[in-house]
Amino acid sequence: MDNFPNQYASPGGEPPVDGQQPRRGLSIFGFPLRIDPFFFVTAWLIGGRQEPVWMVVWVVTVIVGVLAHELGHAFAGRRLAMQPWIRLMAFGGMTGWMRPRVLTPWQQIGISIAGPAVGITIGGGVLLAVLGGFFADAPGSVLRIANYVVWVNLGWGVLNLLPILPLDGGHIASSLAEMVAGRRGRIAARAFSIVLTVAIGLWALSAGDWWILILCAVFTYANVQALRAELTTS
Repeated sequence: MDNFPNQYASPGGEPPVDGQQPRRGLSIFGFPLRIDPFFFVTAWLIGGRQEPVWMVVWVVTVIVGVLAHELGHAFAGRRLAMQPWIRLMAFGGMTGWMRPRVLTPWQQIGISIAGPAVGITIGGGVLLAVLGGFFADAPGSVLRIANYVVWVNLGWGVLNLLPILPLDGGHIASSLAEMVAGRRGRIAARAFSIVLTVAIGLWALSAGDWWILILCAVFTYANVQALRAELTTS
């Protein structure tokens, strides 16, 4: 199954632009929540060809897994009085801030790692239960659901730690680079993200993995634009 990465709005960045911050309505644990219709479309497409009932189970697993990931970011941000909001959109989720503030690199790393940590804990726990024989007598349907949970939470959580912006691993790498070299470190992290996404994109093209190729193209474009903006600022 393909990657369905998550991202969070940079905690040291600008306030969310109009249309990103969820309007009043849905909320979860007190966090405003917005779910874009295309989130369901991409979740369904990534699930591949399955029986209708199992496709519904897959999409529900994706919703719960992505929400759990974003809640990790949101609770970490709440501890820093940043008033988080959550948005589920095409190819993943985003956690942003109604009260953004400048954070130390270590605080940024803490927020970045909180999301994947939740998913890895959930997915890893289910995987250990399966390997430990906890589901030995369970019907095949339960094992199939467990497989979904492992993929969405553990698999995508680990993948999210790749040092590519805007993935969580990219934010962690950028924060570490900034601690070492300041602004030049941020620029280096952005440039490294471009090199890595181009390399992975070329591999995906040769392998015929169109989802990974599309994601790499989107990430490359976003990083090129961000790098240009970074280089033009004094």
